[in-house]
Amino acid sequence: MLPVAHWWTLRERFRQSMPGVVTDNYLATALSTQPMSARTNVLPYLKDMGLIDNEGKTQELAKAWRDDEQYAEVCRKIRKEIYPDELIAAVPNPSIDRSAAERWFANHTGAGSAAVKRMAAIYTVISEGDVSKKLQKERQKERATTRKGTAKADKKKSAPSSTSQAIHPVPSLGDTPALPGVNINLQIHISSDATPDQIDKIFESIAKHIYRK
Repeated sequence: MLPVAHWWTLRERFRQSMPGVVTDNYLATALSTQPMSARTNVLPYLKDMGLIDNEGKTQELAKAWRDDEQYAEVCRKIRKEIYPDELIAAVPNPSIDRSAAERWFANHTGAGSAAVKRMAAIYTVISEGDVSKKLQKERQKERATTRKGTAKADKKKSAPSSTSQAIHPVPSLGDTPALPGVNINLQIHISSDATPDQIDKIFESIAKHIYRK
């Protein structure tokens, strides 16, 4: 089934410039995929929906598909054309019961879970027939991206900077080598019969040679 992203991308391409014929090369360029993949996975669904004919020529329905005012009616026609009445009756509003739609596709196609989710997703988009839903989802995605970016910026801002640590290292007592202490004990023995002049000379000599005075 056509992925939802391809649905919206092709509609936007058709709005910009309506192709006369849709080929696998056109789809490969528009959807950034390989021609083989476009030929196998996209072209058949566009034909089933009635957007192009068997030769790839775009139909009146494709022109109306581009118009916001006609979008809902085009989706209603496509849903009636490609989906069985049983599914439409069983899950008329897959927007509120996506799991029921997935169960229906799983039981009736035998596809894997990933393919079933894609089938239910495009069925939901076509059933909604509401072009504004695309804008809502884009805004939700933008808000989520903005919140994610803000959270990253806040986290980076609060994290310690290795550069600032390098410029302003925290001083550590262990980084400074201790200087050795020097104690000088000086003993002076003065004879009891020394005169005051001799004693003065002794201390003058001490001041001169030890204290550099």
